[in-house]
Amino acid sequence: MRTVHTIGLLAATMALATGCLREQRYVTPEGGGPWVIAMQPDTPPFFESEDGNVYLVEQRVELDFRMPTDEELAGMGAVDGQNVPWGSLPFVRRDDVRLQLDWTLSNLADATVQVDVTVNGFNEFHEYDPGVQIVDDEVVADFSQWERSIRLGPGERRQGTVREEELDEVAVDLSTVVNGAPNPNQIVYFENQHTHDRRSMLYMPDVIAGLTGVRVGLRTQGTDADGNPHPVVLEFTVRATDHRRVLVQGEDEPWPLPAPALFGPADVAPPAP
Repeated sequence: MRTVHTIGLLAATMALATGCLREQRYVTPEGGGPWVIAMQPDTPPFFESEDGNVYLVEQRVELDFRMPTDEELAGMGAVDGQNVPWGSLPFVRRDDVRLQLDWTLSNLADATVQVDVTVNGFNEFHEYDPGVQIVDDEVVADFSQWERSIRLGPGERRQGTVREEELDEVAVDLSTVVNGAPNPNQIVYFENQHTHDRRSMLYMPDVIAGLTGVRVGLRTQGTDADGNPHPVVLEFTVRATDHRRVLVQGEDEPWPLPAPALFGPADVAPPAP
């Protein structure tokens, strides 16, 4: 369950300043407050092997969208020969809703830890789902769509923000990797931006589906002396700016979107010999 808190005064001020309707809101767990996920000593491995374990805990945050109008539904039905990887056009497009994520990472251990903060997006059709590979007897996690590797001293806290433009890149990359790009790890790597990476440009569809939510995670391969992951907590908030008034308003009935199909590097067929 999610609770939506509207930033009414700020939204009204922005609307007057820009001459358009833009509503900002926080998407929170039931009861409000930040989302919280924790890596704990008893967290089971996400991937287990003789070459090492990968530990992962995640929280999925979905946005609630209003029902499309008849006119909007009609506009979604016809692909009209456009270069898109779906059988219909998305209701939510790239600039309809902009997201920002603010996070605080806390090390509860009395030892230094190395942990990755990860974000993967999903839209109406697909959800990015990176996995783990064994490369030259080494356990290597696929790149998430946004990730930062952070080293924390005992009891240390760190804060950060995943900005709107970074989550916009997540939306673009997701539509691109499902449109036939042969190397999703290359597309989603954070230093490769679609605006200047020709390998990404080749596979960008004509329409970019907007994010309908994000999956935020903690990932680590480090353990304590007993072979258990160190205790680390991630608190985060998700702020949405609704540019097209597509999010649920008041008593609006939410549109029951189908579950998106999982898609990751393992789903890409290897090149023909």
